[in-house]
Order: sequence, then C-alpha cells, then structure tokens
Amino acid sequence: MKRIVTAFFLFSFLAFCLSGCMIDSNIPNGYTGKEEHFDKDGFQDYTDYCKYFYKNAAAFENNPNYHKVTEPDIAVIKGYFDDFKQCMVDCDRADEYDFDTKCLTSGDFVFIKTKEGVSDGNIVYEKYDNYNVYLFDTDSSVLYYIHNNK
Repeated sequence: MKRIVTAFFLFSFLAFCLSGCMIDSNIPNGYTGKEEHFDKDGFQDYTDYCKYFYKNAAAFENNPNYHKVTEPDIAVIKGYFDDFKQCMVDCDRADEYDFDTKCLTSGDFVFIKTKEGVSDGNIVYEKYDNYNVYLFDTDSSVLYYIHNNK
C-alpha cells in the first residue's frame, strides 16, 4: 500500500511539473486575477507571457527581489520586451501579447533574471538567450511576466 501511495504522489508531482503549472516564487501572493499564456509546445525551450492583477504595489515595495525602476533602467527593460514581442510574433502568438512599452516609467518595480554571460558547455548565453522579466506597472497595478529561452 505504501508503494502505491508513494507512486501516486510521484506521478502527480511529475504530471504537475510537466503541465507547465509550476508555482513561480517570484510572483508575489495577493493578486486578484491573472491572464496566463503558456507555450503549449514548450518543454525545455518555451516562451510564456502572463499578467497578474493586484490592488496596489504593497507586495512589491519591500520585496527583496524587486527594485524600483529608474530612468536608466527603462531602456534595458524595453530591450527585453522588444525582443520578447518579436519572439511572440515569430511563434504566431502575437494575439496573446498586449504589453505596451509606453507604460514603462520610473517608480515601477522590476526583477530581471537572466543567464547572460553564463557558460553551459560550449556556449555562453547572450543577453536575450534566456531570461525572465517581472515588471510591476504601478499605474495599472499589473505584474507583467515574460519568459523566453528559445
């Protein structure tokens, strides 16, 4: 009986992992709604676009992963979203993507996780090879999450 229960939990965990529904600890609790557009064909290489709706910026103000966007940050962040938009177009998923870089302003919150400069075997990741960007727009109280590693 113990083996059956253990096998069931192992199978459930693997099914959860493979379904693309992993919980992202960089998305703070407290959102009131969400729109998630996961890459249906993705397994190791995938492109995801999500929006999480909050009442206010409280979840980001003291979060150690996020920092307030400054003027110099805007060009860097815009570069990631421009690259991501092109990936969504190339994957015939442009209809899922509605981010407008005009909403980028100082005072928003951002967390960028990238493999830029990391060596993996014979390759060294470049800027847009593998990244996650979490951008909280303080005007709309929306957290935009993009992931790309294609």
